[in-house]
Amino acid sequence: MEPGLIADWAVWGKKPHTNGGYQVLAAHPPDRSADFNSAIHHWSPGTPAHGDQLPWITIGCTARPDGTRTIGVFLLDTTDAVDHANRPIRRITHLAFPYEEVHAAGLGWCALAGAALDAAPRLTGPEAGPAVLPFSAGDRLLTRIGHLVTPRVSEGPLWLAAAAAHLLDGTLVVTGARGWEPLDLLLVLDTVAALLPFGMRSTLSAATCTSSGSEVPMRLYWGTAADAPGQACLAWGHKEPDLGALSGPARSYRDLLIRSWTEHGGERVLRHLADAREPLDIAGPDAHARAREVLAALNPALAIAQEVREGREVPSERVDLALSHPGIDDESVVVLTTRKLADPSPDLTVLAAHIAKPHVSGQYRDKLIRDLLDHDTGVARSNFESMRAALPRTRDGLHALDGALAYVIEQVRQTCPEDTPDPVAEQLLPLVDPFTVGTMSLTQSLLRTVPGLAGRLVRALYETADPAGRLRAWLEWLCDGPDPRIAGHPELPLLLSLLHSGACPPGAHRKWAAGHPEAAARLLEAAVVCGHADDLLQSEFFHGLAAGAVRTAPAAAGPAGTPLAQALTRRPAALRPETAARWDVLRILGGLPPSAFAAGVAAAPAPGARGPSGRVDTYAATLQAELDPRPLRQHAALVVQHLLEDVLAVDPDSGEGPGPAARELTLRVLDWPGPYAQTVLDAVERLATEVPYWQETPEDQEWLQRIAARLPRLRSALALREVHRVALRLEGTREDCETLAAQARAARLAGAENEGICAAVEAWAVRGRVGERVLWFLNAYQRQWAPHGDDRAMEEREHLERALARGGRDRPVLRHYCEHAIRHLMGLKSDGAREIHRLQREQYLFDREIDRLRRLDASAGRTRF
Repeated sequence: MEPGLIADWAVWGKKPHTNGGYQVLAAHPPDRSADFNSAIHHWSPGTPAHGDQLPWITIGCTARPDGTRTIGVFLLDTTDAVDHANRPIRRITHLAFPYEEVHAAGLGWCALAGAALDAAPRLTGPEAGPAVLPFSAGDRLLTRIGHLVTPRVSEGPLWLAAAAAHLLDGTLVVTGARGWEPLDLLLVLDTVAALLPFGMRSTLSAATCTSSGSEVPMRLYWGTAADAPGQACLAWGHKEPDLGALSGPARSYRDLLIRSWTEHGGERVLRHLADAREPLDIAGPDAHARAREVLAALNPALAIAQEVREGREVPSERVDLALSHPGIDDESVVVLTTRKLADPSPDLTVLAAHIAKPHVSGQYRDKLIRDLLDHDTGVARSNFESMRAALPRTRDGLHALDGALAYVIEQVRQTCPEDTPDPVAEQLLPLVDPFTVGTMSLTQSLLRTVPGLAGRLVRALYETADPAGRLRAWLEWLCDGPDPRIAGHPELPLLLSLLHSGACPPGAHRKWAAGHPEAAARLLEAAVVCGHADDLLQSEFFHGLAAGAVRTAPAAAGPAGTPLAQALTRRPAALRPETAARWDVLRILGGLPPSAFAAGVAAAPAPGARGPSGRVDTYAATLQAELDPRPLRQHAALVVQHLLEDVLAVDPDSGEGPGPAARELTLRVLDWPGPYAQTVLDAVERLATEVPYWQETPEDQEWLQRIAARLPRLRSALALREVHRVALRLEGTREDCETLAAQARAARLAGAENEGICAAVEAWAVRGRVGERVLWFLNAYQRQWAPHGDDRAMEEREHLERALARGGRDRPVLRHYCEHAIRHLMGLKSDGAREIHRLQREQYLFDREIDRLRRLDASAGRTRF
């Protein structure tokens, strides 16, 4: 480049044939002679010995009076002159180049020194001006050292990188290369310095030679190991030196330098370092860190990966930044992926761009497996969702993620026992958004071909916030394709049709449901969960389900029950009356109590709405119609029996009995032909006789009378019911006993059995002194029968006593009665014995008095005569 740089200069030596000392002989500007003299003394390499090859070249940092930095070149050479003692005079020519201009021109030490050597002969006159030094393109640093810098890492770069790292730690002495020209020696040092940021040249010093044994301030110089005890010494031309002596930060810089060289080539690395012109203090406490920061800026991802390799703490944000870098290399991706997946952060968005790489995909799926097996489902979900969100929602875009998930499914299936929840199908997938149709084909294939796997997913979706919507979306993806069949779950395509149309699918007919009872039951369960029970449970589908139900005992499938029982334990939304009838029939056939009648048909109507009469009519008509065909006909009476037992139940706490709907249903069933009258009689009789806490209302009593009018056999039960009612309100006075006995006699005359009467008596007796109450009652009961004759009265009492003994419901009642009656009779017996003894005593006294009187009379007669 033309023109070149302008430099200040000084010539240092002494005048020939004099005995004066060394001094600045000439300089520009001349008023800086003292500064130049000080700099020359500071950077002096020592005194050459006889035979040393000159010139010696020293590079040292200087400054102008205004504080701007300069790079000083010091040329120590011989002259032809001698002093007064005939000793040869040495001369040092010093040129000070502005640091900013040197950097802008891209010049290294060797170019500066070469220019200084050319200019030195012209800098002799005291009136000489500033030195103007021309430079060409061939003088650039990267051009000069190019033959020492290979594109790829080899032995030369390995030695230079180690030398630069040692230079960061402290003074470096380069040994060897004897006989080399000074500029060639300086070129080696220039190349070492070129592997550090250019800004360090503002504080870096170097020398091609120093005198033996002298203490020199240069940081980098050629010398011998013997003359540099305690200093780092590297022999030029040898293989990579031992790195054990490097400090940790220096070794980190060296490793990053080599990795950067490998990734980007030597020329780019050197160009990057040469562009770092900000002055840096190589002796400062943060020199290592500052140098590494400069180098790291070439490829932040590479630098951060290096930090991770070194085991340093790297914030997650920096790891994400590195993984997002467009120029990141594959090796760094592997290192940073390992670090990323070890981080608790659930967001894996930055890994999405690398998921197609085998190492990344492998690490991701391994972590997914670990999280799922460790029950960290929340982390697994967040990892998966963040990864998927960052990928294109296309088949190709999700292919790598699809492969990873399919692999995970296979692995966890082999690891988890069969009786435990599937970590993917039952725990992960229900939490994530359904897959887009046409994507994730590998995962789809597994769910469709592995029996039971899709069913596990479907059942898990039942517990989500919007089961119908999520099920529809998942099934659209799962059933996509020309053949929607799914192994082990023929009901799922039908479920998708039901969710789409809101009507019973054409395929869900009687024959299909009867032939696939478990699948039909699962379809019913899904319909209930999704609010479509009314749509599915039509007559045809119902009869297919019922046919399977009557063939399967409720406990045949073990503790969990049959699939139909599992479906029927779900609580459906409000059902239409006809659906409610079918639902209750299925529950009864499955060994469960009916639920739909009470939940819907008998439910209290909304304010202003009509009563349940219409709903009961529809329910009863549907029930009768659905129980008539085979095979339900043979189970119809049992179904109605269980239904009436449930709807005629009484709340034990409140005593509230059947409501209007239950009473009306009972009357409807009583109208049916066949054995149902007996079923109604048994149910109402049981209600009337075995539920003493029933607090019947006037409406209940009217209902009972209506039934009794059509079923005369119920009258005895109602009479017995009255005994229970009277017993509940009476206490234990003799008058109460008379009242209860009269009611019991009336019930007995109406045909009630003694066992029923005993139940009421027992319940009444235990509320007080049991034996006394029973005895008083039986005495009163016997008196009630007295008009029928003493023999009938005693017979009825004995019948009741024997029923009391047979019942066994509360044996202490009988025992208390017998013990109290025996004590009572024993007391009466004792009273009688005492009375007999008293009478016998009186008889004795009477006899004795009679005898006395007779004797008196006899003695008087003898006296008279």
